[in-house]
This record gives sequence, C-alpha cells and structure tokens, in this order.
Amino acid sequence: MSIKIIKQGVLTTLQDLGRNGFRAIGVGTGGAMDLFAASVSNYLAGNDDSNTVIEINYPAAEILFEKDGLVSLAGADFTALVDDKPMPLWSPFIIRKDSVLKFKKPAAGSKVYLAVAGGWPAENWLGSSSTNLHVKAGGYLGRSLCKGDELQFEATSLPMNRQPSWNISQFELDKIYKPANIIRCIRSVEWELMDATSKNNFSQLQFTVSNQSDRMGYRLNGEKLNLSDTIELISSPVDAGTIQLLPDGNVIVLMADHQTTGGYPRIASVIKADLPKFSQLKPGQLVSFQLLEMQAAEEALISMRCLLNEIKYGCHFNFKKHFNID
Repeated sequence: MSIKIIKQGVLTTLQDLGRNGFRAIGVGTGGAMDLFAASVSNYLAGNDDSNTVIEINYPAAEILFEKDGLVSLAGADFTALVDDKPMPLWSPFIIRKDSVLKFKKPAAGSKVYLAVAGGWPAENWLGSSSTNLHVKAGGYLGRSLCKGDELQFEATSLPMNRQPSWNISQFELDKIYKPANIIRCIRSVEWELMDATSKNNFSQLQFTVSNQSDRMGYRLNGEKLNLSDTIELISSPVDAGTIQLLPDGNVIVLMADHQTTGGYPRIASVIKADLPKFSQLKPGQLVSFQLLEMQAAEEALISMRCLLNEIKYGCHFNFKKHFNID
C-alpha cells in the first residue's frame, strides 16, 4: 500500500473535475467543489487537471505515507504538517516513506486538495472518478475515506534527492480568491418575480453562510426576500452556482452535488469564475452579492481559464526542469 488513513476526517473524498453528460437522466456533475484549487494542485504535482485528487475538509484526516511521493496541497490553509514540520501550500513537496501528513488548525478556507504525482487510484463511474455520495459510486467505494482505508499510488521514477522550489504566487491567487466575501453573480430567469425591495436588498445587504451547508448547497441567512406574487413553478434545470429563493425567504446556492432540477425560483447565479472562492467560505462568514451583466461574467471566466493555462504551463515547465525530463 502507499497511504493509510490513520485518523478519519469529517469528509475526505476522491474527486476530479466532474461527471458530464448525464444530467438528462438525473445524474449531476459532482466533482471537486473548488475546481481551480483541484486543477492547480494537480499541475503542481506534474499532472493534468483530469487526475484524481483528495478533497479534505476540517477536521481533517491524518495520512500515513508508506513510500516516498511528490505531493501538493492547494486551496484552504489548514496548517499542514509532516512529522510536525510545516509544509507549504500552493507548492509541491516530497514526502518521505513512513511520514504522517496532518493538519493542525484551519487558518483560511474550507477545502484543501491533495494531489500526488501520477494521481490517486479511484473507481471510475460514468466516466469520472468523483465520489457520488448519494448513489455510493465512484472514488473509494462511493464513500468518504475512513480510518484504516488504504490507497496505492503508482511508484515514481522521479529523483527524490531535493525538494521542488516552484509555487503559485499570492498575486495570482488574489485574482481568484480576493475579495473573499464579494461574490459576483448574474440575474437568472425568475429574477423579475421578486419585489423591488427584495431586488435591492439582494445586492445591497450581506448574508451569512449557514451551518446547514454541504456539497449539495450553501444556505445563506439574511434579510428575507420575497416574490411580488405567490406563484407555483414546475421543476426546471439548475446548475452549480444557481441561487434559489426558498419558501422561508432565505436563499441557497447550489454546489457540486446539486440536484439536476429544482422547483424554487432561480433568482440569480454565481458566475463560474467566483465559484472557487465561494466554495471556500465557511459557516458564519458574511457574503455580499455583486450583480454583473453576462458579458462581464464571460470575460471573468475567460480570464480565469487563461490564468489556469499560464499556471499549467509554468508548473509543467518547472517540473520537467527540476527532474531533468526532456
């Protein structure tokens, strides 16, 4: 074996970029909550973004490595330690045989992604290794990793004589994650069903992330929003980032494991470029919504994809240079 879970975390799952092409039969995309961090963690370890990563929440698992490996951590800062020595975030590092990776305390964010050179082995279901907790398929037996579980990653032929030195700069990260509590969104198909006061409050007031938030959706509490008239809607397609108005006047933002259709009014949608930082919010944090037009949302997505391409190129260039790969 290569790693063993010696202390179980609250939710530790194998994820990739998601499962596409099956929403018509009720199977959602799933995948990593923070697709930016998951992709970058793979790039840092010399992988493509399609490789499987481990999504870790806090309280986090403790992991015993039973052979050397090149790994990286990206996303939330949980104060990573290897044999009680601090380990970098957003930078690859070599972890030695019989070392233990653990996380001391959450400093920022809510999800960190652990990648290993070559990727983690995982069950493929409908073209994806992402864990679908609801149907118990994909990933590791379709469930969260538990104490005693073992994963066997491929042995590497990379020379492990010196630590890598490349990393992702704070300047690059700020483009995605700052300001953390301002989330950009576009109006959705049922926006006009809200009354004038609620429309104004949506973009002017702050909301609090509820502790009733999970991979299906983040519930937000705040000033109650209302429709102009009582109306009954039929179930309609929804997506990650869809903001629905609930019967109690609060809102929910659908996340990676969302259902494929919903019957609540779709008043807005978080833009794809801001889903990474929104996914890193924790219960109790405040959030404000900033309305954008569609063109600005598209430009933000293009900008994020360009940044990912630049990071991928830089990481792979440094990886090959460090390990003398032609």
